Amino acid sequence: MQFKKIDPQRDFDLCLQFRKDAFFCSFQSLDGFTEFVGVDGADYRNKIIVRSNDPQWVYVQVYLADQVIGQIELKTYSHLEQTGYVHLFYLVPEFRGKGYFKRLNQFAITQLQAANCKAAVLAVGRDNQAAMAAYQKNGWLMQGAKNERSDYWVHHLSSQSGDVLQVCSYSK
Repeated sequence: MQFKKIDPQRDFDLCLQFRKDAFFCSFQSLDGFTEFVGVDGADYRNKIIVRSNDPQWVYVQVYLADQVIGQIELKTYSHLEQTGYVHLFYLVPEFRGKGYFKRLNQFAITQLQAANCKAAVLAVGRDNQAAMAAYQKNGWLMQGAKNERSDYWVHHLSSQSGDVLQVCSYSK
């Protein structure tokens, strides 16, 4: 498994496709998706372009052999001290529930630990039962409501063993 930095020019269409599917999985609807990403994804594209050159942000696609099977978006800061924020964990449907999320989670934790984060947070839609089960299985704990449709989850990074570099690589 490899984690390769997203090239916004080359990878945007797939990034937008993944974002759309993740949004639907979270909320069981696409209501609000255009407001979230902008018309034709223009706002999302601009965010990727700006953030991909910021060392506090990580935008990667996940490869198994030559196939893109997922994506991770995270930043090494949040509103909480020494806490990163995972904006997206995504696996294509045929790779869900097969243990691949553990490696995505380990990659994110390694990136956050390298930035001296002690914890990570993310938001998950309350209707996304599969994601919540994966998060819970991999050390995430529900912390409370973000809004009427989502909850915050937290992962305390000090509980990780850190063996990640043996199971994945990151290409810039």
